[in-house]
Amino acid sequence: MRGGKRAGSGRKKKPDHLRRELVTLRLPQWMISQLKSNGEIGYLIEELLAKKGSLNPPDDYDFNS
Repeated sequence: MRGGKRAGSGRKKKPDHLRRELVTLRLPQWMISQLKSNGEIGYLIEELLAKKGSLNPPDDYDFNS
């Protein structure tokens, strides 16, 4: 059997509180260039805020996703 839908296949949807949303942010050019050299900017900022900031991530938040 090839192709078509299969029960249980595909990526499972994340809960609403874990879905990412686009946010526009203005940063100085020197910050942007340093962040770009260390990886993807969005994930770096998310990691910095969640791990080292004053935010309390939910219990089911995965830092590796």
